Amino acid sequence: MSTRPSWGSAVVIGLAGFATGLLVAALLVAGRATVKSPQISGPPPTPSTTVVPVTVTAPAPPAATVTDVETSPPVTSTTVVQVTVPPTTPTTTPTPTSTSLVATSAD
Repeated sequence: MSTRPSWGSAVVIGLAGFATGLLVAALLVAGRATVKSPQISGPPPTPSTTVVPVTVTAPAPPAATVTDVETSPPVTSTTVVQVTVPPTTPTTTPTPTSTSLVATSAD
């Protein structure tokens, strides 16, 4: 007997695959060798020039103004379509022969 898998089983299989992928990635990251920072020996370098503050000023650019916008007219096309509908045969609906209503009172 052959049965198709349901949506629930597909979701479970997908989540299991996703969790396995995360586990493999975590193991790969954990097993990596750490990068050691270089050890600097000796005195720190001394600056050979003095620091001077600098102020830069520039005029603001002029505001942009749109004066005219060119738009092209929309492209239109006309197509003639001829539709032929065959004549329909009149259908008759059966009419009920009698209608009966029963009135009851719950007194």
